[in-house]
Amino acid sequence: MTGRPAFWLWAGTCALGVWLAFDAVGAMVRAFPAGATAGFALLAPAFALGVWALRRTHPVRVRPLGAALLAAAWGGLAAFGVALPANAAFLAVLGQTAGPEFAAVWGATIAAPVNEEPLKLLGVAVLVLAVPCAVRSPLDGWGYGALAGLGFQMSENFLYVLNTILLTGATQDAGAAFVSFAGRVVGGAWWSHWAMTAVAGAGLGRLLARASRTNAALAAGALLLAMALHAWWDAPVLADAALLPFKGLPILLAAVVAYRLARRGYLAHFRRAADAETAGGVLVPGERHVLTYRRWRRKERWDVPPGEPRLLLARLRAAELDLLEAGLGGIGRDPDEAERLRGDVRDLRLRLNASWRRTGARRAPSGEGRAVR
Repeated sequence: MTGRPAFWLWAGTCALGVWLAFDAVGAMVRAFPAGATAGFALLAPAFALGVWALRRTHPVRVRPLGAALLAAAWGGLAAFGVALPANAAFLAVLGQTAGPEFAAVWGATIAAPVNEEPLKLLGVAVLVLAVPCAVRSPLDGWGYGALAGLGFQMSENFLYVLNTILLTGATQDAGAAFVSFAGRVVGGAWWSHWAMTAVAGAGLGRLLARASRTNAALAAGALLLAMALHAWWDAPVLADAALLPFKGLPILLAAVVAYRLARRGYLAHFRRAADAETAGGVLVPGERHVLTYRRWRRKERWDVPPGEPRLLLARLRAAELDLLEAGLGGIGRDPDEAERLRGDVRDLRLRLNASWRRTGARRAPSGEGRAVR
């Protein structure tokens, strides 16, 4: 990964974002160290929990931690840092052209979606260039888009902690941090940036899986929808705290619908590919069920002796999952990948069975029937 220019683009842009963010909020952090520390202490576990949950939205396998952190770091560092001066410049131009009163009321509604949504989505594109196999379907785009949005969301929440300290007269720094956390995370995390960017990411994932005019139009439409949802959230309507759940519900609903559609398409391909490989003799009957459910793969490992057999089983399952996903698409597809993975599966199966016999175990791993023959 470090040999690809996109990785260094990611690293350089994240460093630029850190510098821009520190230039904007560094003085407030130095002025209110107790509030900043309290805000960070509250937001860090929430961020970790969010990454943990979004990695597991994939129905078959947990998303790799490294790729997940790359996407989240882009949102929280690169996109957030660059968005700060971009929003300020946009609002300045808007104030000069439409008037300061209009900019004060509608400025965030116009500037934030236009600047922030493309910046967050760029994180998915950079991730694909750095790790080409990361995004091969709309489901992958949804997941990594949500992670990029989550990173942005947490950095923005930290900024709101500092702003809340200022609004409360800087008399109760830690208390302001708790108030901001309650409103932004406990109350508003369900329909925030992660949901908006997940919708745009699903569209980009579809385009990356299969490049076509139709998919390009769908990707553009998904980005526009994310921008519209963002504008709706920032619009000065339904601003009462009691009405915010009704205002946020369309955003959450759009993310859930995009996820369900992406998940259904992924599982349909997965089952077709598993059935085809079973008919071709690469997979054995019963393995599709084991491969589909993480809990069955976890259960299966406990039936295998520790050491070499368990390691070979893990490698076999990983190769089988890679094989079933090889036909999804994505950039830089290797036409020989599927055949190479079939050879890996056959070789690993032979090695696993030989290792299994050496242990003197009575039975092979099972899910539905015998999973290894």
